[in-house]
Amino acid sequence: MISLTPLIQLLSAKPAGFAHAWFRDVAGAAEFAQVRVEALPLPACWLVRAADKIEDVDNEGRAADVGLGFDAIIAIENTRTQRAGETDDVLLAYRHAVRTLLQGWEIEPDINPIQFKGGRVLEYTQQDMYWADRYAFNALITNYLPDPGPFSELVYTGAPAL
Repeated sequence: MISLTPLIQLLSAKPAGFAHAWFRDVAGAAEFAQVRVEALPLPACWLVRAADKIEDVDNEGRAADVGLGFDAIIAIENTRTQRAGETDDVLLAYRHAVRTLLQGWEIEPDINPIQFKGGRVLEYTQQDMYWADRYAFNALITNYLPDPGPFSELVYTGAPAL
């Protein structure tokens, strides 16, 4: 299938002109599953796969149109400020920066560009905010190998005559 590692690498570098501190950690699902909130350096971002949608495009099952999705989970500190709504504005700045980097980007040649599909809150606490934005793209997967032929006998080539 298709690796999300290039996306993690893409999000690791701070975009030019971004006004806030960039993510201290950009990682995948395994790292997200091990999050210890009390020891987490924020802001952080994780890419977590969503369910695939597959449609066969041939009768032999050797090609499939695969709809791949993932969530970009953004975590920031929920700090009380003098101005109401400031923390939400900071979250929106991170969401916009991530969307700008991801939307329209092609992970590999001949794969449809990434599309933004919306977002949802995961958690708001007194200390932090977790938000997940969904992204998706389609790819035609044709690298399934055919089954080997039936085994009938061993054929030695180049062996000395006995």
